[in-house]
Amino acid sequence: MQTIEQLLQEQTFLESILNFNLRIIDSNVHFWMIRTKKGYFYNEFISNGFVALAWNIVTEKTDFSITETLKDQILLSYEDIKRPTTVINKCKSFIKDIKPGDYIVIPSAGSTSITIALAGEYYEEESKTYEIEKEVISRIEKKDVQINEVTCPYRKRRQITPLVTISSSSVDGKLLRAISNYHGISSLDLYWRNILSLLYDSYSYKGNLNIIYHICRDTPIGPRVLSRLLLAMTDCWCQVVDENKISAQVRIASPGPIDFLFSEIIPACSEAVTVLGGLTIGTIAVTKPEAIPTFLKGLFSLPASVNQEYIASERAKLQLEQEKKQAPLELESKALDNLDKKLAILEHLKALGADPNTIRNAAVELSETFSYLQIESAEKPRLDAIPINDDASELLEGETAEEETSD
Repeated sequence: MQTIEQLLQEQTFLESILNFNLRIIDSNVHFWMIRTKKGYFYNEFISNGFVALAWNIVTEKTDFSITETLKDQILLSYEDIKRPTTVINKCKSFIKDIKPGDYIVIPSAGSTSITIALAGEYYEEESKTYEIEKEVISRIEKKDVQINEVTCPYRKRRQITPLVTISSSSVDGKLLRAISNYHGISSLDLYWRNILSLLYDSYSYKGNLNIIYHICRDTPIGPRVLSRLLLAMTDCWCQVVDENKISAQVRIASPGPIDFLFSEIIPACSEAVTVLGGLTIGTIAVTKPEAIPTFLKGLFSLPASVNQEYIASERAKLQLEQEKKQAPLELESKALDNLDKKLAILEHLKALGADPNTIRNAAVELSETFSYLQIESAEKPRLDAIPINDDASELLEGETAEEETSD
């Protein structure tokens, strides 16, 4: 007989399968990078929940149709500008193109860490004048001030909701190279997968399904274990998805993610995703990796004699027993609750028309790699912003690749 603690853990495991809810990312969502003037405004942006863009003479009231006049105004106001059209396009993107719900990547000084945030509404801080902007930026360029000694002088602002702050060591090379450009604002639409894999264990974007296993083992990984995970995951999902629609990206480093992509299966396979998603990834956030194989074996070893009639009969017997003893039988009651949940999961799998033996073997095989690989959920609270202290300016010496130019 299981203990009450074991039954409660099993209950959490089973409920995470039954209640698996795939995160759907709107297909109109876009991805951006907003720089922080060599890290000077990074802490302020994250702490106060906004990002901002330079060139205060351009506002939401600016008439972008009078291009030549606007270009002349920019050239007169900002002597370091060589390509005013680029400035106009950046301002238009910040004011008009970024939408609430878009994802924004915000790098710190030297890009030693990045914060990913959701974009909010656009607004302007009217107290931040052109003159204030010129003064503050001049002091920064002359290195007359340290980080945290000045506040952001930019007028154009957008609210943000920070989601996670992570070390750049956890970011893959493609995304790191993308955020090393000079521009104050850049589109990162080409890197949607790299960004979303840092945030979520599973999601759907533009009809695709992505499931990510975040490996935290920091020592060499045996190739057989890695192969077992890839093969078991494929075997499991091939029961409901054409194998040609399944691909995987493996970051050849440890720690690092394994990112499975199932092409264009949403919404056609939504019902199957709800069941298999719960089985293959939904339990990671709530159950210790080493316990998942045991719970899965218990789920799939349910005797054929267990059905709704059996559970109803056992509940009736339990009720009589409780009345006789005049005391609740919590252990027995919880065990019946878990039987009911197991039966519901197995009935969902049966409705898919998949081979239950293949699903069982593949799911258990997959889960047996979790402990060795130290698989962890990305969806735990991780917004522990890596602070930039007053000495961070030392990092900026010679950091030309990180310097934000006016163009």
